[in-house]
Amino acid sequence: MARMRILTTSEQDAFDNPPLFDHRERKQFLALPKGLVDIAKGLRTPDSQIGFLLMCAYFKAAKRFYQPQDFRDRDIAAATTLLNLWEGAFDPRQYRETTRLRHQRQILDFHGFMPFDDEASDSLATEIATMARMHLKPRLIFDRCVDFLIQNHVQVPTARRLMDLIRSGLHVTVNSNWLP
Repeated sequence: MARMRILTTSEQDAFDNPPLFDHRERKQFLALPKGLVDIAKGLRTPDSQIGFLLMCAYFKAAKRFYQPQDFRDRDIAAATTLLNLWEGAFDPRQYRETTRLRHQRQILDFHGFMPFDDEASDSLATEIATMARMHLKPRLIFDRCVDFLIQNHVQVPTARRLMDLIRSGLHVTVNSNWLP
């Protein structure tokens, strides 16, 4: 059976990569509260400092976290300048997963957000089932899922995770409509 296409490949890539800031947006999203900047400046390594600062900026913009290897060069340069570090101070391979996960928890706590866990997944599945019964198009369901998560202060997961939940919800709804 063919797999339902919810986002095009380019839409999925755009969703799963950090936002592309212009100069004004970069300045806006890197203008973080003093508490977060102090945390960044207090970290031991430049990789952690820059990684933390960029994760804060990207979360502020998209309510999502991204992989360090996907961080944008211009954003890295701006964070480096903001922290008064030398050019080339950030190596995504040196920004360890355990450190990154700890930083994600700090950022979520600071903003009052919850991680996208099993409880959030179940809540979203219920919402998807409701939208599926209303016969909304899969793309509209996807967009509403993102809005639902942000409104409920839940971290937005990857496009693949959302699409899998939507496909599953639509499959269950279609099959339950065929029951005698």
